[in-house]
Amino acid sequence: MKNTDTVLHVRGESQFIDDIPAPEGMLHAAIFSSPIAHGKLTKLDVAAAEQAEGIHGVFTAEDIPGENQIGNIIPDEPLLATGKVVYVGQPIAIVVGESAEMARAAARMIETKFEALPAIFDARDAHARGQLIVPLRTFSLGNVDDVWQECHVVAEGTAESGGQEHIYLETQRALAYPTESGGVKVMSSTQSPNAVQSVIARVLGIPMHRIEVDVPRLGGGFGGKEEQATPWATMVALAAFRLKRPVKLVLSREEDMRMTGKRHPYSSDFKIGLTREGKILAYQVTFYQNAGAMADVSSAVLARTLLHSTNSYFVPNVKATGFSCRTNLPPNTAFRGFGGPQAIFAMESAIFKVGEEIGIEPSIIQKKGSPPDRVGNEAYYPALLLHG
Repeated sequence: MKNTDTVLHVRGESQFIDDIPAPEGMLHAAIFSSPIAHGKLTKLDVAAAEQAEGIHGVFTAEDIPGENQIGNIIPDEPLLATGKVVYVGQPIAIVVGESAEMARAAARMIETKFEALPAIFDARDAHARGQLIVPLRTFSLGNVDDVWQECHVVAEGTAESGGQEHIYLETQRALAYPTESGGVKVMSSTQSPNAVQSVIARVLGIPMHRIEVDVPRLGGGFGGKEEQATPWATMVALAAFRLKRPVKLVLSREEDMRMTGKRHPYSSDFKIGLTREGKILAYQVTFYQNAGAMADVSSAVLARTLLHSTNSYFVPNVKATGFSCRTNLPPNTAFRGFGGPQAIFAMESAIFKVGEEIGIEPSIIQKKGSPPDRVGNEAYYPALLLHG
């Protein structure tokens, strides 16, 4: 298949959202966000920002005509914080002005007071405190507890996999303008235009057919614009809807990195048992997923982690347990592999550790558990493996 964008890209002629000619009367938005990780918002005064030079409006949760909710899988994420903040960078207000510089300058005039609350940043700490996004999930096959004594060697350990920033070339951005039917048209750098459409309709309190979403071109996403392009598109839609003027928002690289989620960090405990010849008899793993402050797609990512728990190996006895832990970080999100890399890293860490203890090269263990030895066996999720 021919990539029709290639010639435009190499010539520097490809147009992204920030390259689109500005509609007449276009305004620019900036976001005022939480400076603390967890606390009660006891004062929010936007009067000075509203009176600043070149400012056309400042919007808070009180200005939302519909529902202040953008969570899709689990409705736990307000568009704009009200009463409480749960991570550094959580949006509180939208400032709209003649230029992005004016809007950012006015945002710095907003006065707030917070009552700081204890913050949690570690997934295991969150688990210990009962802070979970969803109840625990377990996938299993056979019975690991019955076969440990049959194993020639058993090794245990912990695998830590950190977060990862998407660094898409085009930062989060969107342009919205009012339509003659009383709705809005939104140009969004999103991987999920339907999610953008449905959430904007919910927040504005109008039917979905009055929301038009266009994705002219995506300047990189890698999962980071699957759910997390939605808030910014919704914010400019709200501003355009209220002001009846086109409004554009472009996050700087610093803003994008501070306010958006990453690949989920995981802390994982594993236990693996082998025969004398190096064949895996049992594998047990517990994943502590750092979901951040909101659900986003964490439950789906965790499900994918559990599906990939044994990588490509057949293990007759498996128990994989996952906890999606709520912390005071920006909501972590989809990233290429979608939970698979964290699971695979834990499995490979277990193989390398037990290989060291038994004196067998990890490659021998890997080969003994790989196709074609898996053909005809059932996985720990309901699937019969038919082909090597």
